[in-house]
Amino acid sequence: MKSYPFYKLLALCYLVLNAASCSKEPCDCDFIQMSSITLKFTNQQGQNLFFGSNAIYQLDSLKVLNQKDNFTIYNASVNKGQADTAAVEFNFYIIASKNYIYYNTQTPVDSVEIKWSNKTGKCCNTETIYRVIDSVKINNIPAMPVNGVITFIK
Repeated sequence: MKSYPFYKLLALCYLVLNAASCSKEPCDCDFIQMSSITLKFTNQQGQNLFFGSNAIYQLDSLKVLNQKDNFTIYNASVNKGQADTAAVEFNFYIIASKNYIYYNTQTPVDSVEIKWSNKTGKCCNTETIYRVIDSVKINNIPAMPVNGVITFIK
């Protein structure tokens, strides 16, 4: 009987298992779990505070924290908006009802309150509960998105 080196046997097992997994049907979900908000930061004159010639803040200095003054717990990635490139998109890591926006050391902190709702959908033919953003308040003032973007006058 011929003996095969261990790595050849391991490669053969990988190929067999990979071929078996290719026969599975894709898993479809009838929902998309959204855990992000898009904000456009402007001044009283409507000038964008992050993008353009009147920008006074830098996107890479913007932080979203889960606890006030705790700079070890970031709760959102900060990116340039996809649908509106003059806006900022926050993608939240965990579902939290209150977050804090830090611009730099000289600017007062703003609070973002999010009300999350439970929804039910199907994923892989199984009933699944997922969370969506129901409403947003910035500094305790309700914020209504227009075309998915919330304009915040700072």
